[in-house]
Amino acid sequence: MTKDLTQGPPWRLLVSFGLPLFVGNVFQQAYNLVDTMIVGKFVGPVALAGVGVASPVFNLINALLIGLSVGSSIMVSQLYGARREKELPVAMSTILAVSLVMALALTAVGQGLVEPLLRLLGTPEEDLPFAVTYLRTIVLGLTFNVFYNQLSGLLRGLGNSRVPLYFLVLASVLNVLLDLLFVAVLKLGVAGAAGATILAQGISAGLTWVYIALRVPEFRREKGMPLVRRSMMGRMIHFGLPMAVQQGSVSLGHLLLQGLINPFGTVVIGAFTAASKIDLFTLMPTMSIGSALATFSAQNTGAGRPDRLRQGFRAACAMAILICAVLGGLVWLNRGTLIRMFLSADEYPQLVEQMTAAGAEILGIIPCFYTLLVVVNMCQNTISGTGGAVFSMASSMVMMFSRLILAWGFIHVLDMGSLGLWWSFPGSWVVTLAVVLPYYRWGGWRRRVPSAPGP
Repeated sequence: MTKDLTQGPPWRLLVSFGLPLFVGNVFQQAYNLVDTMIVGKFVGPVALAGVGVASPVFNLINALLIGLSVGSSIMVSQLYGARREKELPVAMSTILAVSLVMALALTAVGQGLVEPLLRLLGTPEEDLPFAVTYLRTIVLGLTFNVFYNQLSGLLRGLGNSRVPLYFLVLASVLNVLLDLLFVAVLKLGVAGAAGATILAQGISAGLTWVYIALRVPEFRREKGMPLVRRSMMGRMIHFGLPMAVQQGSVSLGHLLLQGLINPFGTVVIGAFTAASKIDLFTLMPTMSIGSALATFSAQNTGAGRPDRLRQGFRAACAMAILICAVLGGLVWLNRGTLIRMFLSADEYPQLVEQMTAAGAEILGIIPCFYTLLVVVNMCQNTISGTGGAVFSMASSMVMMFSRLILAWGFIHVLDMGSLGLWWSFPGSWVVTLAVVLPYYRWGGWRRRVPSAPGP
């Protein structure tokens, strides 16, 4: 079920490869949405705020390893595009060995840093117990999460985006059922929500591993093959480290932004938690098209087809802008209703109304500027697929730290209150677009793309 992305109309390839990614992302975000809704409905708005505070901390740890998986996928795509299939089994074992060591190390370190980091961020005392419990529980399952992402990335590097989708759909349904069992029935609170996610991710990772072992001959090891090859590890670090730093800088920016949000209290924290889930769900098509574009770019780079990169970029931008315009409009029109889906007014009616109003304020601003983010993402993914991960890393850091600077200035200099937080998002997209678009059009990254399959 591999797919050659070096032949055929780029738009058709992006749709056929990106559609399973999109459906998978929808299911992944759907169970994240349901997870958040169940906590808000059955544990309460304070617990919802606690989960919201914990999420950026976990995402920072998780993003480092997910970034490595993105870099690993690009490495595999280039090997596959260059028809160097004999190197793929060693590439896979090297990737998994390095990922395991890093996942275990980050799990151990993360457990000790949970509470000090949450206090450093100024987490309100009423939210702190929920945040600590949720974070310590879900970090225990970090290895399952990492292995699922790495194994799925390996398959996508070969052009196979359907099989990871099948396992993800199964895990998503299981996650929702376990959420209801652990939280609504067994009353395990936020620990139950985190435990449901861990178990679902573990099943996804296990099933993906079995499939690769049985049905993917490209990764089948032969007798005498080394488990880890130093040169392959170097290639993994070359591709993966910048992507890990890129993903980590994005999550670090979110974490620091959470430090600006927390002083506004439980209402704003809870509103941002709900609104950010809706925002992520709405951006799923863009993220999926971007991921497909990165693989498309990587395979065509390996095959020595630089002529197809601009075609792919234009097709991806056109599709993503159209989709975001439609979905962003729907979110804007129904913003209050969408926020209420996360809350139950039975026990805290006044708090719920305040959170709804604050969340609607967020969704009244950010979706209006999605087009800016689309162009930024497509530039980054095209360049990343050619091996230009360092530039993508740098531009992501520009986005996140410009957002922090703008948010701080809007709050403390212009005295805009929490409104300044939300305007910092489109402001940071404008700044980043001013960096990535000129580099995409006139930068020297194209000279790195060979005119024929390289060694």
